Amino acid sequence: MKKYALIAALLVASASSAQSIVAHVNVDSLLVQMPEYKLAQEALQAEQAKFESEAKEMNAELEKGAQALQANAATWTELRQRQEQTRLQEMYNNIQEYMQQAQSQLQQKEVELITPVLEKLQAAINAVAETKKFSYVLDASQSKGQVVYAKGGINIGGDVRAYLAK
Repeated sequence: MKKYALIAALLVASASSAQSIVAHVNVDSLLVQMPEYKLAQEALQAEQAKFESEAKEMNAELEKGAQALQANAATWTELRQRQEQTRLQEMYNNIQEYMQQAQSQLQQKEVELITPVLEKLQAAINAVAETKKFSYVLDASQSKGQVVYAKGGINIGGDVRAYLAK
């Protein structure tokens, strides 16, 4: 009888120590509330505005050249028209290349600016999870779709927000 009681006690102890506690947090919601994220977004928007302004200038120059070609087509020789068409095509290609490079630079800038913010948020989530002894924390953001059902459970969003406010 004592043997069975001992085995039962060991099973209960091992089952309770193996129990995992799962929590969830809406990472997207926390991220957009962080001042660092807002500053990063403002910097990205300013950078994008610069690129767009430059692209507008280049497009205006291209349009001006196209109008000149059209206006002078009757008086220019065929050779001059072809040269102008070639020049305009090169301008167009340069604008396209500029736009691709600008997009690439914006993406690199976004990674550069957002990565530290994400790392700070992840550190806060890790700290709260360790403090509260959670085994798993799921991202409940709608954009990620990792939590398909959450009724009850433990939402640590407030705790993470408080940790970030320190």
